Amino acid sequence: MAFGFLGRPAETRRREAASDGPQAARNARLEALTETMPGVPYEFRVGPDGEQSIAFIGDGATELLGLAPESDGFYERFVEHIPESHRGAFLRSVEEAVTTRSHWRHEVPFDRPDGERIWLLGSAEPDPQEKGALFRGLLLNITERIEEERRREQVIRRVTDAIVEVDAEWCFTLVNDQAEALYGMKEEHLLGRTLWDVFPRTKGTRFEEEYRRVMRSREPVRFEERFGGMGTWFDIQVYPNPDGGLAFYFDDVTKRKEREEQLREREELLRSITENVSEGIYRSTPEEGIVYANSAFVEMFGYESRDELRAADPSTFYADPAEREALYRQEDEQGGLDGVEVQFQRNDGSTFTGLLSTQQVDAPDGNQVYNDGAVTDITERKGRERRLEQTETLFQNAQDALFLIDVRQKDSAASFTYRRVNPVYERKFGYTEEDVRGRSPEEVFGAETAEFLEERLQACKRRREPLDYEEKIPLEEGMAYFRTRLAPVIVDGEVKQIVGTPRDITQRKRREQMLKSRRRKIEALYRATSGLLSVETRDAVPGRIAEVLQEVFDFPLRHVGLVEGEMLVPKETVGEDLSRMPEPKAQPLSEDLVATRAIQAGEAVVVESTGGLENDLDYGTLSTLAGIPIGGHGAVVVGKEAGTFDALDLRLLEVLGGYGTLVLGRLEREERLVQAREEAEEAAQLKSAMLANMSHEVRTPLMSMIGSADLLREDLEEAGLEGEPADMAEQIFRSGQRLRETLDSVLELSRLESGAYTLDDDSAYLDVVVREVAQELNLRAHEKGIQLEVGSPGASVEAGLDETAVRRIVRNLVENAIKFTPEGGKVQVRVEPEDEETALLAVEDTGVGIAEEAREDIFDAFKQESEGLGREYEGSGLGLSIVDRLTTMLGGTIEVESEKGTGTRFAVRLPR
Repeated sequence: MAFGFLGRPAETRRREAASDGPQAARNARLEALTETMPGVPYEFRVGPDGEQSIAFIGDGATELLGLAPESDGFYERFVEHIPESHRGAFLRSVEEAVTTRSHWRHEVPFDRPDGERIWLLGSAEPDPQEKGALFRGLLLNITERIEEERRREQVIRRVTDAIVEVDAEWCFTLVNDQAEALYGMKEEHLLGRTLWDVFPRTKGTRFEEEYRRVMRSREPVRFEERFGGMGTWFDIQVYPNPDGGLAFYFDDVTKRKEREEQLREREELLRSITENVSEGIYRSTPEEGIVYANSAFVEMFGYESRDELRAADPSTFYADPAEREALYRQEDEQGGLDGVEVQFQRNDGSTFTGLLSTQQVDAPDGNQVYNDGAVTDITERKGRERRLEQTETLFQNAQDALFLIDVRQKDSAASFTYRRVNPVYERKFGYTEEDVRGRSPEEVFGAETAEFLEERLQACKRRREPLDYEEKIPLEEGMAYFRTRLAPVIVDGEVKQIVGTPRDITQRKRREQMLKSRRRKIEALYRATSGLLSVETRDAVPGRIAEVLQEVFDFPLRHVGLVEGEMLVPKETVGEDLSRMPEPKAQPLSEDLVATRAIQAGEAVVVESTGGLENDLDYGTLSTLAGIPIGGHGAVVVGKEAGTFDALDLRLLEVLGGYGTLVLGRLEREERLVQAREEAEEAAQLKSAMLANMSHEVRTPLMSMIGSADLLREDLEEAGLEGEPADMAEQIFRSGQRLRETLDSVLELSRLESGAYTLDDDSAYLDVVVREVAQELNLRAHEKGIQLEVGSPGASVEAGLDETAVRRIVRNLVENAIKFTPEGGKVQVRVEPEDEETALLAVEDTGVGIAEEAREDIFDAFKQESEGLGREYEGSGLGLSIVDRLTTMLGGTIEVESEKGTGTRFAVRLPR
């Protein structure tokens, strides 16, 4: 499509008309006609082949549009000057008119080349008589009308109140200034005209509905509605007049409606935003409390829904309700809160730390004040902060040295530099944090030590897991041993740092060496004493003790002496590496010697200087002596030219002395037993006296041995020494305990047989005795995997019996039942009144049982069903013998029921 101009000067047109004939005369008449028309006429043709062309008639187009009159490309230039926002609609309207051969009318803005914007109204009608299509139309400049409409709309927008009245026929009778301004019409123009004539667009709308309803009902009405004809929202009040008409009060509320709409849109936007953030958002009023809370807020405080949250007492949101009042005061003083840290409380009572920010917001109508707030849960952050503080505190106050290494990757190799060291590291290694920060291990320790460390750092980085190793580092005070752990710090999949913990193990290394030495001594003592225990004569004992001293210890002086009458006679003396050794001689027991001091004290005695002994002996070069008693039989003496004795050596010597005491005591007892058997084989009383005498004599060295073994166990446990040495010490201790229990039984039996055992007449509560004994033995039963049950008599069982004797009976029977009951079995103990004069004590087990042929002898002293070295169960065979004798002394009886492989039941009946 192309535009062309037909406009030429009038004189030219007349000359052409005269020379060109009828067609020229017609064009001339058309151009003359345009001079009297208000717009610019044009013709628009569409040829049979679809070619389109437009021609303006007259000169008005150039003046109106400001475009050059060339026809080539004129249409394109015309369209380019239509604003882009209107261009598409213009082109579509032209296309539609051409396609449908229908009337065309369109208003469009046009930007002249000089920058002025004008508004054009184009209209055209098709001419059906032409071949193809011909449109004739007019282009009008409607800029003034458009501007007037805009000005009128601006006036309307400024109207805030307007009043009009109509009569019963709907004719205007009153129009105030505001209404005139609102309608753009003077009162004179409106008076006498009907509302429907002036505002025909109100017909069929709510306006007409409400107006006619008031006219009929004579009841006032107020409503808000948008009037499409003016594009304005009105708050309208309609009142009936006395003369039968109506009065209208108009208030333009368009801006308020727009604000409300904007507010709704903003609230929806904010609601959408707040529902997708992690912070808890809320809005509250003093009257209603919380009126809105987002999902994060509801979830943060542990409620199921907003309604449940709103129904809750707001004071329960705070861990300390008093803090809420303080926050209110602070909020009033400051006009809001900004990131205040608060301890909140959830619905379930748990607490969390949050940052609270609030502000006061006025509602759009100014009649309401909202308190908007946000809560950020910083519990995890506070936890991280606490952990960081704890980490820093631990780093600074750790008892071990700590260092932190930065790892930087350079091409294919990693480099390591110190970042931090803690105070212990500074004291231990003599380097401050400032000394090492940013420096490599080589720069700090030198190439040799750094090479070893960097190899481990590389291995820790490569493995991405902790690495432990031991190293020796030369320090000012000498060579020190360290066990170091390297732990990688992995961030985003990469080892960024390595934490090192060098722990000083120098003392541990020295202790290990010492413990190895002690272990060798204990093992050697254990092996050597086995030969000592098998000695058959008293004269062989000193020699065997001397051999043990030589095998286990390395003292320069090793001496063994035995008591013979009132003299201490040397038996074995060995001196090695002594420049001058004292000559051993027999000395009175009254002489002040280290050996006699030990015999008198009953324990090891150390003399740090031989000059402290009040005697005339020449000790040569010996300076320090130690005496260890062999009970009352003699003593072992060891000496050194300088230094002190190790505590473990003294304990081992005491154990050796205890073994010697045990052997010599055994030999003496055997000698006395042989003599006693020869002299009074049939005298039971003499036998019992001998047993009592033997028990007393054995008890003293035995208790010394048990005590020494117990101390040895404790030393080994404190030193962390486990394995065979600890097992040996435990075996010594338990064997001593077992021997002591045997001796106690022997002594008690001898007292019973000799008539030295006396009974008290005080009353005893048998049920209490049974419970206490069961409680004492419950651990032993538990360790063996046996269930120990105590039957309840229902009431206390009192009897006028010796409580100590009753306790011994109960204990021996229950211990016997536990001993002969295998793992998983059960032992039951009960006491109950059988009648008014008799109480029944019953002990029943599910043990191995007693063969029928052995039941007659079970109450004999030293008798067991299984005897000999290969017997299955340990024991002296005195327990039941003591029970039988005590029961008889108390005036009671004892019965036994047993089935081999099923169990045994002892029933003791005692007088009440």
